[in-house]
Amino acid sequence: MYSKFLKAAVAATLVAAPLATMADSAPGEQKGDWIVRAGFSQVNPESENLQPFGPVPGTGIPESTLVVDSDISFTFDVTYMFTNQFGVELLAAYPFTHGVDLKPFAGGDDIRIGSVDHLPPTLSLVWRPFGYKADVQPYIGVGVNYTMFSGEELRPSVLQAVGLPNRTELSLDDSVGAAGVIGVDLFPGEEKKWFMNAQVRYIQIESDAEILVPTNVNGVRAKVDAGTIDINPMVYGLHIGRRFGAPAPVAAPEPAPAPVVAPPPPPPPAKCVDSDNDGVCDEVDKCPNTPAGAKVDKAGCPLEQTLKVLFDFDSAELRPESLTELERVVTFMNDVPFATALVEGHTDSVGTEEYNQALSDRRAKAVFDYLSSRGIDPARLKSIGHGELKPIADNATAEGRQMNRRVMLIRTDSGM
Repeated sequence: MYSKFLKAAVAATLVAAPLATMADSAPGEQKGDWIVRAGFSQVNPESENLQPFGPVPGTGIPESTLVVDSDISFTFDVTYMFTNQFGVELLAAYPFTHGVDLKPFAGGDDIRIGSVDHLPPTLSLVWRPFGYKADVQPYIGVGVNYTMFSGEELRPSVLQAVGLPNRTELSLDDSVGAAGVIGVDLFPGEEKKWFMNAQVRYIQIESDAEILVPTNVNGVRAKVDAGTIDINPMVYGLHIGRRFGAPAPVAAPEPAPAPVVAPPPPPPPAKCVDSDNDGVCDEVDKCPNTPAGAKVDKAGCPLEQTLKVLFDFDSAELRPESLTELERVVTFMNDVPFATALVEGHTDSVGTEEYNQALSDRRAKAVFDYLSSRGIDPARLKSIGHGELKPIADNATAEGRQMNRRVMLIRTDSGM
């Protein structure tokens, strides 16, 4: 047994050694790489390989099921990657030796009638979906298998027991069938060269069996058709592998670029005229004479302002002298088409809180209705009353209460 595995290992080494010297057509990629694996595989044939077998006329062979047992042997495979994901794999092995048993239909112990060797070279197209640098690289493949049988032997004691001449032989035809493989390569190192492999294969092996019985005529044997043996094994393998391919070349560092002399900065732009000091030049200022300190938009218009809108006591009707102020708002909304606003109504604290809330709502709505009637899109406006809740002055004085009775225009756009 030891010499069997030693010879196989030497053969695998002789196959793999020349691959290390071959040039890689795509360094750092799988394309052009050679992948070599060597290890051991177990062939597990189907549980019942020929049924019924026999009875063989003129012999003591009963009607039985023929069973081929499993075996472990040295296997190796070589893959050439012709693209980054597809390659061609050739599987080879040291011959597997299987015992051949008969399991009588009538019951009783299995009868070991002999043994057979087989060699299952397989050529497959494999797909490796992951890239060169992946630590875990699964693959699948399909292909064709050609199995050669040899060393068919029938035990003399069995031949004698069933009344067959000692020179009776079992003959198995070679087989051609489909094959499939699924496996995974585990790369523990950064160089992605050496790896461990586990794989499972299915191989279709079907062979016509004959029993060759010597006759009284010299050299002539009677052929007894024993049927078709369906072996169809699952093959489980563990291997150590080596990938032969050049790593990605290390690019030489690029020379440092020559220092670039920055051009002198452009002269500062000439200052524009800004009469109201709101930060917006007069030539684009839509709201000149903005009060000092007011926040303005890009058109120079305030983002918040108190409207000089007058109402009679306990009334929400606009007084005529308020129309000038409201027309100013109409002009502003037309000049700044992106502006949207919230009209807020406020009261002093005279009266109940509920009454003042309703009064402030009506006053804000009166301003909203006027602006809408002058062509301002209502979608650009909203109105709300806050009653006496947001005073800006002391309600204990007449001056303070007058300041608190107000209508505010609050910009709701960003002003940009």
